[in-house]
Amino acid sequence: MKRLLFSSVLIILLCLILLSSGCGQKPQFTLTIGVEGDGTTLPKPGKYTYGENTVVTLKAIPAAGSLFDHWGGADGASVSSANTIVMNGNKSVKAVFSKLTYPLNITVNPEGTGTVTPELVTKAGKDYEHGQTVRLTATPTTAGYLFTDWGGDLSGSENPAELLIDSAKSVTANFAEAKMEIVTQPAASIAGQTLGGFPTVKVTTKADGTPIPNVAINVTEKNGLPFQGIKTVLTNAEGMAVFNDLVFYEGTYKLVFSSNNLSNIESDFFPVSVAGAGSVENPYLIHNLYGLMYIETHLDACFRIENDIDASDTADPTYNGGEGWLPIGQTETGFSGQIDGNDKTISGLYINRPNQDFVGFIKSIRTAIRQVLIKDLHLTGVDMIGREYVGGLIGGITADDTSLIENCSVTGHIAGTSSTGGMFGGLRGTVTNCHTDTIVSAGVGAWYTGGLAGFASSATITKCFAFGSVTGQYAVGGLLGTTEGCSINQCYAFADVNSLTEVAESSMIGGFAGWLQAGSTVADCYSRSIVDGKNSVAGFCGQLADSTVERCYSTGAVTSSGTHGGFIALTYGITSITHCYYDSDTSQCSDTGNGDPMTTAEMQDWENYNEWDLTAVWNISPAINDGYPYLRNTPAE
Repeated sequence: MKRLLFSSVLIILLCLILLSSGCGQKPQFTLTIGVEGDGTTLPKPGKYTYGENTVVTLKAIPAAGSLFDHWGGADGASVSSANTIVMNGNKSVKAVFSKLTYPLNITVNPEGTGTVTPELVTKAGKDYEHGQTVRLTATPTTAGYLFTDWGGDLSGSENPAELLIDSAKSVTANFAEAKMEIVTQPAASIAGQTLGGFPTVKVTTKADGTPIPNVAINVTEKNGLPFQGIKTVLTNAEGMAVFNDLVFYEGTYKLVFSSNNLSNIESDFFPVSVAGAGSVENPYLIHNLYGLMYIETHLDACFRIENDIDASDTADPTYNGGEGWLPIGQTETGFSGQIDGNDKTISGLYINRPNQDFVGFIKSIRTAIRQVLIKDLHLTGVDMIGREYVGGLIGGITADDTSLIENCSVTGHIAGTSSTGGMFGGLRGTVTNCHTDTIVSAGVGAWYTGGLAGFASSATITKCFAFGSVTGQYAVGGLLGTTEGCSINQCYAFADVNSLTEVAESSMIGGFAGWLQAGSTVADCYSRSIVDGKNSVAGFCGQLADSTVERCYSTGAVTSSGTHGGFIALTYGITSITHCYYDSDTSQCSDTGNGDPMTTAEMQDWENYNEWDLTAVWNISPAINDGYPYLRNTPAE
């Protein structure tokens, strides 16, 4: 009995041990479900635990536009054709989905008249997957034909057009032979204003006149003249392209309309008149070369330059028979109006009139009835040839005390025989704040050649300066060739001044002026010019006659085979030279009486300038004008 009881206890203990070790429970395995593409599964993607040999049924559910392709992953091959999998171990499967794809059939009507280019707009996988958008561009290839509209699964006339691919698609691009015509001609207008009677162009089919919308029409000017506004316009639903914001400037125009694959058409000529009334309060407004020519027809009017003007067309061999610009003021009275340059620039003015006198942008000013005003006008890159009285701005001013020229400038080349200057051939009146940077040259036998003016009489010249080079034979100066009864203040010259090399004789060659005479006064001026001549050659003035020079200096080298001086070479009559100096180091001169010599170091020391106004007129600085005195009120460029 005790033995039986002991055996029972052992059996119970053994069972407890076996139970604690899992005896009687199936093994457990993990099923991992994933997705590739657009779709989901049942059970949903994730991780699940199943007992050994459990049969799990799987279901793949594609999203719209996709289809189930196959089971993948590490154990995809274990999924049966009935979409079941036996859990006899840990399993990992993936439902793989792919996009539905559709064909896109494109037809051109009529055949051969154009092409259609498809371009995927949305991200591309395989061509034309479900949900992708294709941009279609129709392009005519036969002359005279235009795209009209879409047919089939795409409608409208928009081009390019976008098509959503959500099924098989068939599209037709329709083309038709077209014509373009001007419905509204451009009308005359005023410069700077929107074109009157704005031009309208219509595009229709040739066969039945059906309007063709969305056609790009371009407009240009037949001769390439500039204008402003929107120059490419699409035809509207009525086939009309309306150019309603075009702005032109003075001149005569002809418009050319063009469109891809169609022949160009041209408008009628139409005029655009100068804006303004020509009065002081309402001047004529000048925008282009045509407007500058307009000045000749209204010589006593007032003008204002509205923008920089390219005058390089005057150099064309066909322009005025190769003679270039016709100087303003061809009548006997010359120009008698006013020009406000408005700080604008006229560039590239060309004149080739070697046998004509009074040559320049303006030929002459001859009136003494009213004041003639020219201000804030700048000429750059001029190229002018004339005979006598040649100047970049004005050939000659012959009227006393009536002309006022201020804040003007000239750069370029000017050539003549006598009375030739960078800005004026002959000068009278008042000139202030003007400057030149020119190459001025005169021929054999020439008199009066200067960087600013060749000949100046009864003129007041203030705060002006000249750069460049000046070459002539008699009375040649960096700023002025010769003066009679002029008042010159706070001016300077910084030029190469030379006499002609091909002549045996030349005289009155000066860095500032060639010949100062007949009651001229020069005060607070200087010359940094280099001077080379044969006789009466000096750093400031070649010859001084019955005139006065005070508080002036020169620094340039002086080279001469004849009479010369550091400051003034010769004087005669009643003359006065006070508080004037020249650099004996740079000029290599040492004469006294006609200006006093100082070394370079002395010239750069303000203590040596007696009776000079260093508060309002002069200043000195090592950083400006190479340490020589400079004029406070005249730019030291």
